Amino acid sequence: MDKSTNFFDTSVFGQVISLIDSSVITRAVIKYKTDKYVKKFKTKDHLISMLFCAFAKCTSLREVSGAMHGLSGKTKHFQLDHIPRRSTLSDANQLRTCDAFGYI
Repeated sequence: MDKSTNFFDTSVFGQVISLIDSSVITRAVIKYKTDKYVKKFKTKDHLISMLFCAFAKCTSLREVSGAMHGLSGKTKHFQLDHIPRRSTLSDANQLRTCDAFGYI
């Protein structure tokens, strides 16, 4: 076994995210029109952010945003298009209906 200290493999969270079928997310977005008038922070990014919140046991949006920005170089496996700021997460939680996440 190689004694390398470098970690090049996908994280456990990245592996869990890869199990989510993107066609299910696409159907929910079309059905509930959750990406209407949205420029950057799409429903898929919102879902991944909230899952990250649950897995990391974050208790506030500040913690979620800070942790994700702290891992910004390692989020390639998270399939995130946009790492959100705290205000973006707050706005998305207020405006985006939870019906889409119930569908997923």
